[in-house]
Amino acid sequence: MPRLVVLSEGLTGRSHELKAEKTTVGRVEDNTFQIPDPSVSSHHCEILLRGSEVVIRDLDSTNGTFINGQQITEATLKPSQILRLGQVEVRLEADQSGSAAQKRTLDHTQVVPQGIKFEELGQMAKSGSPGFEKKSNKGTKIFIVVAIVVAVVILGFLAMVLFSH
Repeated sequence: MPRLVVLSEGLTGRSHELKAEKTTVGRVEDNTFQIPDPSVSSHHCEILLRGSEVVIRDLDSTNGTFINGQQITEATLKPSQILRLGQVEVRLEADQSGSAAQKRTLDHTQVVPQGIKFEELGQMAKSGSPGFEKKSNKGTKIFIVVAIVVAVVILGFLAMVLFSH
């Protein structure tokens, strides 16, 4: 059975299976699927099951109904597309009895590392693994030697020019 999964922060984890032919979505309690967010209208939209299609119809909401960023009054929502009601984003997940390929395209959530934990930092220091390595001074040494040689050549040239007169 297809279901809506709320993605927006603060409402994450809310979901609703689309069992009925008609599902109303809005901020107030008399909706089939209530989303208590101020940007969602009291009766924001309705979702109609027409065979295998999921049709979204805006109910003259204040902040609009969007599918993948495109404002709609009525449109078909396909699996993995993002439905935005006001500021709340919801994703349609396909019927669980769908094909394996369809399931793979829906499961594209990745964990993004947010740095290093304090404990891991301590373990790295104990293991002798340096967090940063000192940069080589070889380039600086070569530059100084070349600069000294050029300075000596210029001074020698100047001395030759001044003392030759």
